[in-house]
Amino acid sequence: MVVLIGSRNSKRTEYFLKAADNLGVPVHVTGWEDIFAGFGYGTLEGAVVKIDPPSYNITDLEIMQENLLIYKDALKRMALCRCHFLNTPEAILSVLDKRLAKEELVKYGIPVTDLVLGNINSSEELLDFMKDNKEYSLFIKPVDYSGAAGVLAFRLNPVTGRMKLYTSCRLDNGRLYNTKRLSAIDNTTEIINIIDKLAGKGNKGSMPGLIAEKWYPKSSFNGRSYDLRVVLQYGKVQHIVVRQSDGPVTNLHLNNNAMDFKELNLPESIEEDICNTCKKAASVFKGLNVCGIDVMLDRGSRKPRIIEINGQGDLIYQDIFSENKIYTEQVKMLSNKA
Repeated sequence: MVVLIGSRNSKRTEYFLKAADNLGVPVHVTGWEDIFAGFGYGTLEGAVVKIDPPSYNITDLEIMQENLLIYKDALKRMALCRCHFLNTPEAILSVLDKRLAKEELVKYGIPVTDLVLGNINSSEELLDFMKDNKEYSLFIKPVDYSGAAGVLAFRLNPVTGRMKLYTSCRLDNGRLYNTKRLSAIDNTTEIINIIDKLAGKGNKGSMPGLIAEKWYPKSSFNGRSYDLRVVLQYGKVQHIVVRQSDGPVTNLHLNNNAMDFKELNLPESIEEDICNTCKKAASVFKGLNVCGIDVMLDRGSRKPRIIEINGQGDLIYQDIFSENKIYTEQVKMLSNKA
């Protein structure tokens, strides 16, 4: 039996089921609402299972954190089930933690956007680090959110002390909200308040914790910087989409531009380097058979660096609205195990 655990009304579920229907493969959908309501995990015994993330219409980052903890607990419970997973719950959890995932990649010599600060407790701590280490441009990220939620691109002028922050977060009456629009903020008080709020200063446990990564200049195409989302399935690169942006954060849901990878017209050697780097990165995590890998190319050398790995990063609109190859391949893989 093939089981899809997901949100019943999501695009993920809709197009996975379309792929299954085209192949004549029956799929049983178990909704996350059933899981969270006290699902009997024993019913998964012997099944072949794909786990999609829950879909939420929540923008409050503290509520997002509460839901994330519930989700992570559900994954830990699923890990006890005796069944075949497309991606094991353990693998999904291993890359959900950006800090630990980045440390694993470095351990195996995979080129990454370097982690320079693994735990930020306050804006004071961050600013002291930047000044002491002469690191004046950093990407600040929550440990385990996704979709650019809580991501900050932060610059500090070492002479004047002026700050610039690019983020999709908005602070309103002491609460942080995720939006679908990237804003540039230069008000020092507002910037400090956002960083402190995300770091959980004065309210430990309400946020997942922050890390800081080195800010590398990305390659550009037609005057716009870009990075790549590479979908890898069972050691094979299935799809690459280019994410272009006028700003430093490229996530496509922020109204950035998606472009076909072939339009970059990169030399074959660079494409091979990208693919080989992604394959090596995915192989680090046992049980991670399908993933979406965010990759940047250094400006000038165009050498690839792994930004992060998403264990459920397989939803590519350019694919589902055309040939739906990614989910078709997944259905084939799962049906062969059923």
